[in-house]
Amino acid sequence: MRRALPAMLALLAAACSNAADGNATPLPSNNEVSMQDAQSVARQIGVTFPAGATVEHAGQIEGRDNAAQAILLMPKADWAAWRATLVPGNAPPFSADANFHLGPDDGNWTPGKTPDLTTVQVPWREGNESLNIGYAPTSGGKVRVFLFWHQL
Repeated sequence: MRRALPAMLALLAAACSNAADGNATPLPSNNEVSMQDAQSVARQIGVTFPAGATVEHAGQIEGRDNAAQAILLMPKADWAAWRATLVPGNAPPFSADANFHLGPDDGNWTPGKTPDLTTVQVPWREGNESLNIGYAPTSGGKVRVFLFWHQL
């Protein structure tokens, strides 16, 4: 147990480094997402959200390694077309085993509470960044998409 304690403390310190080294922007609740917040997150990630998407969550974390999160709800057809622009053909398949790449639930960021979620991690911007993409079907022919982008 004595050997495990330093490793656990190191993991905790690493998990907290972004907030400690910079300014964590509070993540807005579902009814507080503004177009300005959504567009700022999209620019930071380097994407354009589909016109038919509703942004349910958008947040940024600035620190040693910048990060951004977004949750979008969109028609399945929009998701299929957008996914083709995000995920290269040689990427691994989406898998529930990769959901940990989205990180823990925090406020309105709830990948852990989303049934049927599958995720893939892809290198982003020449591999200097990472984009974790999760999606789950919802009712009414829509898909909920989780994006977690971070610098490496």
